Amino acid sequence: MSQPPYPPHQQPGYQQHPQQYTPQQQYGQQQYRQQQPYQQHAYPPPAPAPKRRRRVWPWVLLAVVMVPIIGFVGCTALLAGGVAAVDEARKGGTVALGDTFTYQSGLALNVAIPKPYRPDNQFELQRDEVGYETTVTITNGTDKPVGAALITKNATLNGQPAPELFGDGTLATQDIAPGQSLALPFRFKTADGARGPLQIAVTDTFNEPVFFNGNIG
Repeated sequence: MSQPPYPPHQQPGYQQHPQQYTPQQQYGQQQYRQQQPYQQHAYPPPAPAPKRRRRVWPWVLLAVVMVPIIGFVGCTALLAGGVAAVDEARKGGTVALGDTFTYQSGLALNVAIPKPYRPDNQFELQRDEVGYETTVTITNGTDKPVGAALITKNATLNGQPAPELFGDGTLATQDIAPGQSLALPFRFKTADGARGPLQIAVTDTFNEPVFFNGNIG
């Protein structure tokens, strides 16, 4: 009996060759792949970025450094202002003999024009010396008592010291009440025949001196 024919792939000596596609078939396969729907995978949403914490220590350090500086500057300004006010209140000046100078505190000083003076004690002056006398008037325009003993006086003639002559009434220890005045004699001596600019300085306590200027001769 004759055997039925084998299918081509079962026939003896059959070798299966890899399938080859024409360019048209390859193009069709590429279209097919491109047309396949894209399957989007569901991913969890990204976690929010952590908030950046602000650095606090630079501000703390700045405050630690700046607060003392600002305080020092403020205290210095207040101190300077206070010192300036005190200096202005203590400020003296220069006026002519016979005029009145008034401090900011209200204390007023006046020195009259000097006149020749001859002391009762002949030994107070040498043969080549002459004496002069003036009146220093202290008017208390402040709200506190003023001690007359704290008022100092000195004189110069032609740039040379004119020594003070001490006698009755020249050393006063009275307290001058507010609104009251006290007149004190001030005596000094110079060389006989000396002429030129005369300056009498009067100072109250810790205030600056007041210079009263004039001439002799």
